[in-house]
Amino acid sequence: MFSFNRFFIMENSIRLSDPSPADHTPRTSLATRARAAGIHLSISLIVTAAVFAAMISLWYPWPVFLAAGAPELLLLVSVCDVVLGPALTFVAFRPGKKGLKFDLAVIAILQLAALGYGVHTVHVARPVFNVFAVDRFELVSEADIEAEQLSRAAPAYRVLSQTGPRLVAARPPTDAQARSTLLMASATQGIDLRHLPQHYVDYAEVRVSGLAKSLPLSRLDEYNEPARVASVLAPFGRSPESLRYYPLRGVKRDLTVIVDGKSGDILGTVNLAPWPR
Repeated sequence: MFSFNRFFIMENSIRLSDPSPADHTPRTSLATRARAAGIHLSISLIVTAAVFAAMISLWYPWPVFLAAGAPELLLLVSVCDVVLGPALTFVAFRPGKKGLKFDLAVIAILQLAALGYGVHTVHVARPVFNVFAVDRFELVSEADIEAEQLSRAAPAYRVLSQTGPRLVAARPPTDAQARSTLLMASATQGIDLRHLPQHYVDYAEVRVSGLAKSLPLSRLDEYNEPARVASVLAPFGRSPESLRYYPLRGVKRDLTVIVDGKSGDILGTVNLAPWPR
């Protein structure tokens, strides 16, 4: 009886200390799937980063990148695209699995389709005009302009920019009936002067007369830290009295456009709040 118990204990100890190869399978499979998903993730990050770098350099020059809400838009698109492929690879990948190549091909197609849709979304949302309207600049995207309105514009303004927003000005209509129609459209449909390319003119035509609506730089100290204002404006190398500014209304963030106080020439756009946040 004693020898039988001793044998039973020894047998159990051997089984515990020397598990069969099958016991390693789940752990090995999990590591292999994680490694495959990691490789897929690395490739996705590289491809997505390259595509986004091209889009930003063409469609969202700095600091329009901030005003147009590009960071939030690109983050949403990249998370959906980068996470989708590797997650599906982790689920589907099994070494030696029948039809594995087909599964991976379908995943790649789905991911490319998602990336393509994301690129299209970012493209349509890109700012195509930087419109000076009365007392401010406003960014206008391709999605903001209806095809019918674009067809009424002068030929020079019918082509939408692919390399950042084009600088223009919008002149309010002089006809009383046209002004009334515009006011009604703004109240009922959200169509403002900036959405109507038929009223666009070259900014040079209004840059001097528009100075009457410009603001002194001293106002910026009220909406920003004075030390930061001084630091941001220092590269212009001009006295504050010789400069003026206009607000630039963006999608997610408003910026400040610095202009020459006499000529109205645009000297630069800076990341300062132009009015109370």
